[in-house]
Amino acid sequence: MKPAVVPAIIAGTQEELDQLLSKVIDFTDRIMLDIMDGVFVESTSLNFEFNLPQGPEYEVHLMVNNPLEYLKKLNEKISRVIIHVGMQSKIEDISQQVRETDREFYAALNPEVNASILKDMLPYLDGVLIMTVNPGRYGARFIPETLEKVRRIRSWDGEIPIEVDGGMKPETAKLAFSAGATVIASGSYILKSEDVKRAIKRLTDITTP
Repeated sequence: MKPAVVPAIIAGTQEELDQLLSKVIDFTDRIMLDIMDGVFVESTSLNFEFNLPQGPEYEVHLMVNNPLEYLKKLNEKISRVIIHVGMQSKIEDISQQVRETDREFYAALNPEVNASILKDMLPYLDGVLIMTVNPGRYGARFIPETLEKVRRIRSWDGEIPIEVDGGMKPETAKLAFSAGATVIASGSYILKSEDVKRAIKRLTDITTP
């Protein structure tokens, strides 16, 4: 498991997406794109057919009511799909449909969802995303109790990638990494920094043993 820092992007238009990508694309090889439909969460983001430049690996975090419908129309450059557990009844079916598109499949847990729901699902997953804030916007409050889920999942599986998303800055990223996370997704700390390269490096240094 190679540790990674992933800038997380929320954008309302192609112009905004291009502007945010230009900030980070030279300093990272992996980028998260938050797709929000205004129903699963109140905000909307990337709820249009967007274009992506070549270069980094892209993953989409689908905060939408019908994730498998979005799967059919995702940009071809997307290599990883993150879907919230509970949106569909059978994790095996989701896993199969995602893999049929030659993409990795991560299951996401919101703060209120217990980690135990994932215990029997792990064989069907390429990774897990733990939300450490209530999702839907930049700058939400970090919820430290969510890291207990990271510890539990790591105790069940010592190899599976565990990504954490929400309120990630050096102090909280260190806590997440110590709990067993391997991937730190960070939105506002990176994208709103005056020195994006330095912000990414600070987080990378924390996740490097």
